[in-house]
Amino acid sequence: MDPHQSIGNSSTGETAALPTAAAPPAIANPEEVAATLIAMIDQFETTIPNFQHHDKNDIRRVTGVARFANELVVPTIATTTSFGPAGARNLFNIEDARMALRCRDAFHPVIQRLSALRDGLEFTVNSALAEAGGQALDVYSWAKTYAKRPDAAALHPYVGSMTQVVRKVLNRRKVSAPATPPAPSAPPAASSQLPPGSHGFLGSNVVRSEPAGEDEYPAAFNEALDRAAAE
Repeated sequence: MDPHQSIGNSSTGETAALPTAAAPPAIANPEEVAATLIAMIDQFETTIPNFQHHDKNDIRRVTGVARFANELVVPTIATTTSFGPAGARNLFNIEDARMALRCRDAFHPVIQRLSALRDGLEFTVNSALAEAGGQALDVYSWAKTYAKRPDAAALHPYVGSMTQVVRKVLNRRKVSAPATPPAPSAPPAASSQLPPGSHGFLGSNVVRSEPAGEDEYPAAFNEALDRAAAE
């Protein structure tokens, strides 16, 4: 149904317009929006029990022990609750361990949502920058041509600054020529003893990273970049 379609009132003969979906609000002041989000994050942080800030010096140890604990805590709870002498030693806090497992299960979806939110916010910001970057290339193409006119002396410093940036992008976009693969050497005598379908140490199934190429940028950006690079 058309969102602007009217519906009639059979008793009065009057028509009323259907409500339309509200458009998302435009960002009028990103600084105010950012400040509001920070305040919400502060409130969110205070809601997390025993919240600890990320410690880059201790993250590997904590992550490693937590991965180990995921498999050990459950049987340890069973041991200390089922075997009296083990519980009597008072070496293990059962209630704290149970709460740790509950927090793991309860907060895991929250962690996933926060990660998706962070990625989405970064993508939103970068999308706007990418749009501006494509338009900037068109400005550069025009400015580079206009700079050849006798009345464009004041434009030259700006074109020079933009040229440095464009050259960096062009150098990054260049695809390195593939290196000539070395001639295959004779297989060792023991290779015939390998099981069918298997590979030797560092065999041909190792995936090598590819250099950055034109596929890193969208087609429209590559077209604008080609126009900017043309003399």
